[in-house]
Amino acid sequence: MTEAVASLYAKTTELLCQAVAADTHHRYSEALSLYNNALKSIAELQKQYTGQQRTQLESKFCEYSGRVSMLLRQLADNPAYYGDLDKARVGLDAAHRQHLQGSVDAALNLYISSIGCYQRILRQEKSGVGSDSTKAGKQWRRELLKFANTCLKEAEVAKQTASPAIESSESTHSSSPTLTVSDAQSALQQQISGLSLQTAREPDNTNRSEHTSTPESRRNSAHFISQPQHLSPGTGSSHTSMSSMSNVHSFHDTMSNASPVCTTNSTHTERLTDDETQVVRITSHINGLTFLPWLDNDESENFAMPDYFTDKDGLLTLSRKQQRKLWQWRRASHLYGQPQIFGQYGCGHIVQETVTDCSFVAALCVSVEYEHRFKRQLITQHVYPQGRNGMPVFNPAGKYMVKLFVNGLWRRVVIDDLLPVGETGKLLCTYSITGDIGQSLMEKAFLKVMGGYDFPGSNASTDLHVLTGWIPEHVFVQDQAFDAERTWTRMHDGLRRGSVLLTIATGEMGSDVAASLGLVPSHAYAVLDARQVCGHQLLRVKNPWNSLRWTGAFSHADQISWTPDLMHALDYDPVHERDDQGIFWIDFASVCRRFDAIHLNWNPNVFAHRASVHFSWNMDMGPRQALHDFSANPQYTLVVEQGSDPIVWILLSKHLLKTEENTDFIALHVYDGTGGRVYEPRAALHIGEYVNTQHVLVQLTTSPGERYTLVVAQREKTKPLHFTLRTLSNTHIRLVQAPMPEYCEDVMGQWGSASAGGNTASPRYMDNPQFQITISPNARTTSGIITLETAHKHPVNIRVFRGGFLVTRVLEINTVATSGKYRSQFCTCVLEALEPGSSYTVVVSTFEPFMFSRFKLRIGLGSLFTVAPIAREGAGMRMRELHGRWTPGSECVGGPDQSYHKCPRFLVRTECETRVLARLQTPHAEHLPLVNVSVYEFDDAVLGTLCASSGSYTNSPQGVATRQSTIGRAGSEFLVVASAWDHDVDTSFVLYFYSEHAVEVTPLFH
Repeated sequence: MTEAVASLYAKTTELLCQAVAADTHHRYSEALSLYNNALKSIAELQKQYTGQQRTQLESKFCEYSGRVSMLLRQLADNPAYYGDLDKARVGLDAAHRQHLQGSVDAALNLYISSIGCYQRILRQEKSGVGSDSTKAGKQWRRELLKFANTCLKEAEVAKQTASPAIESSESTHSSSPTLTVSDAQSALQQQISGLSLQTAREPDNTNRSEHTSTPESRRNSAHFISQPQHLSPGTGSSHTSMSSMSNVHSFHDTMSNASPVCTTNSTHTERLTDDETQVVRITSHINGLTFLPWLDNDESENFAMPDYFTDKDGLLTLSRKQQRKLWQWRRASHLYGQPQIFGQYGCGHIVQETVTDCSFVAALCVSVEYEHRFKRQLITQHVYPQGRNGMPVFNPAGKYMVKLFVNGLWRRVVIDDLLPVGETGKLLCTYSITGDIGQSLMEKAFLKVMGGYDFPGSNASTDLHVLTGWIPEHVFVQDQAFDAERTWTRMHDGLRRGSVLLTIATGEMGSDVAASLGLVPSHAYAVLDARQVCGHQLLRVKNPWNSLRWTGAFSHADQISWTPDLMHALDYDPVHERDDQGIFWIDFASVCRRFDAIHLNWNPNVFAHRASVHFSWNMDMGPRQALHDFSANPQYTLVVEQGSDPIVWILLSKHLLKTEENTDFIALHVYDGTGGRVYEPRAALHIGEYVNTQHVLVQLTTSPGERYTLVVAQREKTKPLHFTLRTLSNTHIRLVQAPMPEYCEDVMGQWGSASAGGNTASPRYMDNPQFQITISPNARTTSGIITLETAHKHPVNIRVFRGGFLVTRVLEINTVATSGKYRSQFCTCVLEALEPGSSYTVVVSTFEPFMFSRFKLRIGLGSLFTVAPIAREGAGMRMRELHGRWTPGSECVGGPDQSYHKCPRFLVRTECETRVLARLQTPHAEHLPLVNVSVYEFDDAVLGTLCASSGSYTNSPQGVATRQSTIGRAGSEFLVVASAWDHDVDTSFVLYFYSEHAVEVTPLFH
């Protein structure tokens, strides 16, 4: 043994003896300091030995390290030693703030609470518990007395300035056991008198006793030496009137002030509508918990309390991996003493641990990197309590509140500081290697909303939207439309201006390939910088694991690409970057080859004008599959005011109710024109792709003064969905619900064996269901829409005719409107310029006859109207179906010579007066002939007076028909003649003869 080693042995032994003595006499601060020095000496001795002696030293090191850990936990759990002093300081600061704001009553309560904390400390000190005669211990008592006296003075001032009403209230309740200012002053003076004057007069420049971190969680405790900022909370919870979502009135009041809706600029706000309030009410319940919208007075939340705060919603669910490793839940103050919250610069110290939330950690990294780079608060402004500089501060009571953008609104998320710790003392959640707890708290708040630490993962732009409210955009690198150069320019310029946050993500890849590249499959990465230097496009990237770097081009392992000029431009030398912290440079070309997606989040503040709306899409709104039927889809009219080259971004966000696999494929279509409602797919300015993502972004360059219709669509409805639609622009915009017809009526019907007549080329077209629409005579000229929806996937059509009577043949001149080509299951027909008092006939048809199905016809007009079914031809009459044929050379036809005696004829005998109607059709003719049917009186084989005729010879598919006519008397006879114009007609025909009463019909041809 050398002399130096012997000296180190002696020093170590002496330190251990002193530490044990201090420990035995309850001088815990002194004991901790001595133990730590002794452990350092043991560690030095271990380097000098091998074999059995080294093993013995390692055993001693573990033994004393265990005692240090126990002491630290004991001190952290003892509220009389540190906790009460911190709580008293917080309460005093809050009381002072309330006093300055004029809230005297609230200030008094906080002062009294702080005095109570000091009393508990003084009792422990007087009884010897936690007594410490070291210089640090004396300084601790000095600070105690200083703060106690300050508290008394402040309380007395507050009492003197209290209003008479408050004083009266105090006197009325003097019998209450609650501690008053006078009581506190008297008791505290008695406690103080028991302390030595020498202790109270310690010099002011003595350092306060230092909080020491646990060995497993701290490597550098320097930041604990600096004094933490005091909290500046308000006077307690502002949500006492909103404690239950069942309180309809208070919730409505909350909603009415929660968010702007349909705003035309960034400064004008409107209250939520009743429908929006209902949406927000429903979507405040997420994963079984309630997250209320953020209100301005939430910043006055009370964080000062006498005991540790425990979240009423309980502990977060752990992942299976966490459950296997969990030792216990520990408070942040027990782990780190008095840690910083987002007090570190940059993101190099942030580590993803155990939880599968790489997307969140990547989002967190780019957020804190943004704050460091641009010296602007982004996410730290959303963590409470805060100091007077607006930065979050440590709360010894363990209560924190985080403001997150969830389901279209900023919402308050309250958490405690209990964090999962493994058996080794290491946090089982995202943490900072410096002991900063801001990252752990932010993750806990985020995952509380998402359902727990067993988070299945997301994408970083979605998570960034929650953290910042910035607009998410997904760029898929492998997409055919991907423009690498344009994307690089947007990324590079956006990062330089601070208007975008960037993350990238890998897709699935083989483990061998991933290992050779230093990448993780299906993993999110934070982009910290984008530089275009020396002819290269380079990204600085961080792996949330804080380890495992890219090993390809421009990596630390690349010895070719790094030229002296490039290293100088980037202030980077790969030789000095051997420590793997997961941060690396990569060229953009490699990103395009090896990564699947680029996620961009854009600062919404670059747009001066914004409008938004919250809405629901319930199951009863339209068909289950609405790919061809947009009539009931949520639709909004976007009005772009005058401006030069107006740009509009439209973000559709589906609200989250439960964290689960997203099976809802949604899209956003944009139609230009009048801004009116769109009823079925047609040519559009933008046809959205159906995707199962939470957000859909559409970027448009619009025209000034134009109107656009925004149509929300989904592939198939399986449950009610709720959305927020946000529009952002550099010019004034308005967002209103697309107008629905003022007057609507639904008509239910069906196509059956007698009413499925087929298309306009079918002889049975007239058998299709027909309806009469009559516009009120007192109405104005109006327009509207007719929609037809069927139960089966038959191709269908709507055709509208003038007149309002039964349509027996299709004439284009009488056609007012049509739905166009036959469409499967759904079609629409637009009506324009319908005159007051006029009537119209609506015919609904399937493409082929005998396509049976139920249907719903919806008629929507801007004016009052009536609708009624039109009876079929011959309704209520007897019908005879008669067949015949024209044969060239044997049966003469009509033509100019009117040779009816050679035409097919039918003799009709009647015994009474009756109404009759005859229809002639040629359903099997290859080419439709010109035909006519007429009814004549018949007496002694001589044609008499013409009683009824179909008129001019016509070749309609539906044939020709006479009008209803009254004929007959007892024993009278009539002749029905079926004739064709041309001499060479060779085809069969069908004659339908309708009569009111029974008649006898006899063919007069062979």
